[in-house]
Amino acid sequence: MMKRNFVKLVLLTMVLGVASGCATTDHMKQMQADIQAAQERADAALAAAKAADSRATAAMDAATAAQNQADDCSERCNRVMSKAMSK
Repeated sequence: MMKRNFVKLVLLTMVLGVASGCATTDHMKQMQADIQAAQERADAALAAAKAADSRATAAMDAATAAQNQADDCSERCNRVMSKAMSK
């Protein structure tokens, strides 16, 4: 008798849990729409980050080239000054 009551209680609990815990079709559709929107925002953020990385790389390359030109100019200026001072 006790075992039968226990089984009934377990079954009743499972039925209530499934009935109260299941999302409706509307909830599922809303969740899917929210997930899709979040994925689109994440994709847009990733694209923006890649574009920013590309621009940062180009800026770094330009800065390196400018530094190299400045170093070359400085060397030439030092040579000219050295020649001028030695005369």
